[in-house]
Amino acid sequence: MGEFLKNKMLSGTFWMSFGSIFSRVLGVVYLIPWLMMLGSQQHQMTAQAMFNAAYTPYALFLSLGTSGFPTAISRKIAGYNAENRYLDSQHLFKAGLLFMSISGLICGSLLFVFAPAIAKSSPVTSYQATTLVIRFLTPALFILPVMSIIRGYFQGNQDMKPFGISQLIEQFVRVIGILGASYVSFIVLKQSLTMAVGLSTFATFFGAIASLLYLGYYYQQRRPQYQAQLSQSAPATKMNLKADFMTIIKEAIPFVFVGAGITLSQLVDQFTFKQIMLHVTTQSATAIQNLFTLFSANPNKITTVIISLALAVSETTLPILASVQGDRTKVTKVIVNNFKMLFGLIAPMIIILALLAPQINTVFFGFDQQGGQLMRWAIIVSLPLAVFTDVFTLIQALGQHRRAVTLLVVVLAIKALAQYPLVLLFHANGALLATFIAFASISVAGTVYLLKACDIKLKSKNSDVTTMFAAVLQFLVVAVVVYILGDRLFPVSDRVLAFIFAAVEGVMMLGAFGLFGSFYSMPSIALNLKIGRQYKQYKHFR
Repeated sequence: MGEFLKNKMLSGTFWMSFGSIFSRVLGVVYLIPWLMMLGSQQHQMTAQAMFNAAYTPYALFLSLGTSGFPTAISRKIAGYNAENRYLDSQHLFKAGLLFMSISGLICGSLLFVFAPAIAKSSPVTSYQATTLVIRFLTPALFILPVMSIIRGYFQGNQDMKPFGISQLIEQFVRVIGILGASYVSFIVLKQSLTMAVGLSTFATFFGAIASLLYLGYYYQQRRPQYQAQLSQSAPATKMNLKADFMTIIKEAIPFVFVGAGITLSQLVDQFTFKQIMLHVTTQSATAIQNLFTLFSANPNKITTVIISLALAVSETTLPILASVQGDRTKVTKVIVNNFKMLFGLIAPMIIILALLAPQINTVFFGFDQQGGQLMRWAIIVSLPLAVFTDVFTLIQALGQHRRAVTLLVVVLAIKALAQYPLVLLFHANGALLATFIAFASISVAGTVYLLKACDIKLKSKNSDVTTMFAAVLQFLVVAVVVYILGDRLFPVSDRVLAFIFAAVEGVMMLGAFGLFGSFYSMPSIALNLKIGRQYKQYKHFR
């Protein structure tokens, strides 16, 4: 049974990662042609600042409309299915569609109304232009909650494939829309930069429509399977939907709050950085806007790939945990496997991206020495953010919602309290440091709680944990040496050369990690894969 659960988690993580990561990669790659269309470096900085100022609050309202409820629905559906109550699952799903339609209308309307206030508090040079850009995003909020509940239905049935592919379709259509709208409006029709950025954000709506159509098609393809389940289902119970929805809403609210934790932290930067910098420095509004772009808007395009991988691992774990609740041994196995998979996937990715950050920044945003260093620190900060995403999802999956909410309040309090003195001392680096301190401290506390709650012992000798740490630490040393030698011998400040440097060094680092991974049997430990000869055998957690 343990092997089945691990393989189920691996399969689910693959599909969740496939859609989530590749959609994020698309969301980064399009930046090269998009920014080139916009012309001057200052135009690019301004566009990125407006884009980020719009998308961060949009992400918050999207979380309010989607994050908690679909997750709660998926757990409820997984629970019903485990009891052969497929009719009740179907009834709950249909009611959820109506509820999420209303949620989308409310969240979209709120974002439209509050757009001017959000724009005025953001580090941008024109709040009128940013208001327009934010309002271009509201149509997408009308339909994304409905789409998310359909994804939650598939997730509850432990079918992650439509979840991943729909994300990829959504992003692909969105990217085509961004590039097409920008080219026609800015290059062909000679419209303003604001209009080009606004139409680019509106492309999110077309991506959502395309994804929704795919999910409907996939559901129709699987309809015979679902009909067969319904025919074999236990009789439908007299469900009290009002009571069920009140229970789900109570369960969803903590998920909404915790799911929006990283976005709330980013909003602290968005709503305080400009004000602090204007108070403690003599820099102009344009200079502050550009600095905000360098440490927040630009790196977010890269760090979101890392966090999305952690989210894929945690969201795959949720329905599996729901199906084994009550069996302490199985719950422990699921959480241990989750930790191994998270660390095995996240650690090498962060090491490689952090080392190559200056070159990555040059490829996408042009050469900027300060921008490259800020991107490196932002990628390092993404480690506690990824751990937070996974650990707090697990804490809530075990029913510890109050603990998760309390810890997140502490996170945001630490971030808010540390923001002013650290920005005063270190400016943009200070904002990143405040985020790191807040999330690292609470992520450690959350991990320790999970280890104690599930009675997981970290053996000091011959354990999977020490094996993985040994492999990653040795890889880190080799990767740093490889990068330093390459950077000293071939310093680059050109997009094309930076791309070649990053590609060659990246392949070399991946090759080195592959060797360490093979030597220490990392595929077996982290992913339960048996690939080729394994040179060392270690005891797993008991």
